[in-house]
Amino acid sequence: MSLTVVIITAAGLLGYALNLALQTQSIPVILIVSLISIILALLVSLLFYYLYSRPLIKFWFRAEQQARVQTRKQFADFMDDLPLGVFIKDDKSRAIYLNQYMDNVFGKSNCMGKSPYNIFDRTTAERVISEDKRALAGENVMIEESLTDKNGRKRVYMTHKFLMQEVDADPLIGGISIEITRRREAEYKLRILSKAIRNSPVCVIITDPEGMIEYVNPAFVNSTGFSFAEVMGENTKIINSGKHEKEFFRNMWSVIKEGHDWQGEILNRKKDGSLFWELVNISSVKNNNGEITHFVAIKDNISKRKHMEEELLRSKEKAEESDRLKSAFLANMSHEIRTPMNAIVGLSSLLSDPQLPFSEREGFSSIIQENSKVLLQLIDDIVDVSKIEAGQIKIRPAVCEITALLSEIYESYTLQIRNKGNSVKLILNESMYGKKLYTLTDSYRLRQILTNLISNALKFTEHGTVEFGYNMKNGSDIQFFVKDTGIGIPADKHDMIFDRFRQADDTRTRYHQGAGLGLSISKSLVELLGGKIWVESERDRGSCFYFTILLRKSVENMVTAAHNTELSAVPDLTGKTILVVEDVEVNFTLLEALLKKTGANLLWAINGTRALEYCKDNNNISSVLLDLNLPDIHGLDVLREIKKKYKNLPVIIHTAYAMNGEKELCAMAGCDGFITKPIDLENLVRLIKDCNI
Repeated sequence: MSLTVVIITAAGLLGYALNLALQTQSIPVILIVSLISIILALLVSLLFYYLYSRPLIKFWFRAEQQARVQTRKQFADFMDDLPLGVFIKDDKSRAIYLNQYMDNVFGKSNCMGKSPYNIFDRTTAERVISEDKRALAGENVMIEESLTDKNGRKRVYMTHKFLMQEVDADPLIGGISIEITRRREAEYKLRILSKAIRNSPVCVIITDPEGMIEYVNPAFVNSTGFSFAEVMGENTKIINSGKHEKEFFRNMWSVIKEGHDWQGEILNRKKDGSLFWELVNISSVKNNNGEITHFVAIKDNISKRKHMEEELLRSKEKAEESDRLKSAFLANMSHEIRTPMNAIVGLSSLLSDPQLPFSEREGFSSIIQENSKVLLQLIDDIVDVSKIEAGQIKIRPAVCEITALLSEIYESYTLQIRNKGNSVKLILNESMYGKKLYTLTDSYRLRQILTNLISNALKFTEHGTVEFGYNMKNGSDIQFFVKDTGIGIPADKHDMIFDRFRQADDTRTRYHQGAGLGLSISKSLVELLGGKIWVESERDRGSCFYFTILLRKSVENMVTAAHNTELSAVPDLTGKTILVVEDVEVNFTLLEALLKKTGANLLWAINGTRALEYCKDNNNISSVLLDLNLPDIHGLDVLREIKKKYKNLPVIIHTAYAMNGEKELCAMAGCDGFITKPIDLENLVRLIKDCNI
C-alpha cells in the first residue's frame, strides 16, 4: 500500500513539475524538472526492486531449479525405462552416462569413466575409439557390433553414435544401442534352413491354403522336370498322375485343413509324362491367430524303393512258389521212384520162388524190365537237367534223315501201344512221307525231344489219337508237331509247363504220373538246336506241341542211305579174353551173363592194382571193360597206365558216372568206348564190334 502511495505521489509531483515548466516555458526549468523526474523514477525503481522484485526473482529461480530437477529425474526415469541402451561419452571415449539397460547388461562399475582399453580387448577397443573419433568429427556412425556382457555372453548390437555439442562446453558423444542378437540368430538359422532346403535331395513345396504353389526347391525341379517359373502360381495338380481315386485326395485335404499332419505315398507325373512314386509329408503353417497361411510338403522320391519292394514281393512269391514246387516235386519224385522200385523189388523177390511157373516168371521179368526202363528214364532226365544247368550238354551235329527217324519212333511206340493194349491210335503224318529229308543236326537229341512229346501225349490221352510229323516252314526251318486229343492244357499254364518240375497239374491228387522234367528238357534241347517250342491247347480239347530246328543242307555228298537200326548181331568171341575191372561182384555177374553168348573168356579184377597185374601177366587179353570208381586207384589213372604200356589194347569204360564231362575226360585219356550203367546189351555189343575185338 505504501509502495503504491509513493508511486502515485512521485507521479503526481513529476506531473506537476512538468506542467509548471511548460507554463513558464523556461528551458532550464524544464531540464531541471526532467532531471529530477528521472532521478525520482530511478529511486522509485530501486525501492520497488528491493522491496518486491528481488524476492520474486529468487522465487522464480527456485521454481525453475526445481522444474529442472524434476525434468532431469523424469528424463532419467524415461531413459532407464527404455528397452535399449543409451550412453554418453566424453571426448576421451570414457562413459559419463549409462541408462539402466546398459547398467544391467554391461555394469556401470565396469564402464563408467573407463577407457575402451580398460573394458574391451585391444582390437575391439581400437575399433570403438576409431568410431568415436568419427562421431566427434560430426559423422553419424551406424555400426553392427558384437560385445561381451558382464556375464561373458556374446551379444550383437546395432549402435548409432552422434556428436552432442553445447555452447561453451566440451563436445560429447551420444549413443543408442539396440540388441539384435535374436534377430541375427534367427537370420542365421534361416540362412541355414534356406540353404538346407535348397540343397536338400528331397522335394520341398510351399503352397497357399488353396494349394497354389509359392515355392519349390531345386530338387523339385530336378525330380519333375518343371522349371521354377512353370510351377509358380500353379496348383499342385500340375503333377497329378490321375492314378489315384478322388476320395484319396479328399481325405488328404480334409486332414491338412484341420491343421493335422498327413503322410502317404503318391504316384505323380513328371513333365515328360513318366510316373514316379513319392513319400509325402504335409504340414500346415499357422499365424498368431491360429489361421492356416501355408502348407509345406516334403516329398521323397521312392520309385526305386517301390521297385525293390515289388521285386522283393515277386521274389517272396517266387520263393514261396519254389518251396511249394519243391515239396510237390519231392513228393512226386518219391512217388515216381518208389512206384517202379516197388514192382522191381517185389517181383524180384517172387522170382526166387522155385515153384513159380515159367509163364509167370517170364511175365514178372518183363514187368521188371519195363519198370527198370521207367526208373532209368527218370535218372536220365535228372542227369540231363543237371547237364543243362551246368552248360555241359554238347550238340554233336551229324547227317540225319528225318523221315527215317520218324519211322523208327513210330515203329517203337506202335509196338509199345500194342503190348499194353492201349486204345489210343498213333498216327505218323504222311504228308511228306516217302520224301527223304536230310539235315545236319544231333539226331540223338532230336529223337529225345520227339519221344518226350509223344510220351506226354500218350500219357494224357486215354482215348482218341496222337499224331506227329513235320513240315517245312519258310524254307529254312523244319517244324515238327505232336498233336493229341487228350485232356488239354489251360491257357494260363501254356508257358508254365515248360518250367522245370512244373506240370499243368502239380497237386498231390493228380491222376497222371511224371516228374515234370520232360518239357523243360525238350525246351532246352530245342533251343540248343537253334529252334523254339510252343503249345496250342484248350482244356478238354487236346493239345498240339510245335517246335522248329534249323534246316542245314551245307554238307556236300550227304549220305542217302537210311539209318540202320537193326539190332547188332552178337559177335563170336570164342578164344578171346576180356578183362573186367569191377569192384562190385553183382556188376561183374551181370556182365558175365550178358557176354556169355559171345563165348569170351572173362577175367575179373576187383581193383586197379589187380587189373594192372593181369595186364602184365597175361599177354592174351584182347580188351578191357574198366569201371571208373575203384577202391584203390581211380579208373582214369588205370586207363592212362594201360594206354601207356599197352597202347593197342582196347579199353571200354563202363561207369555209373554220367555227368561233369566224364565221357570227354575218358576220351582224352585214350579210351576206345564209353557206356553208362545200367549196361544195355545192344550198346555193349556195338562198342565191342567198333573196337574190332
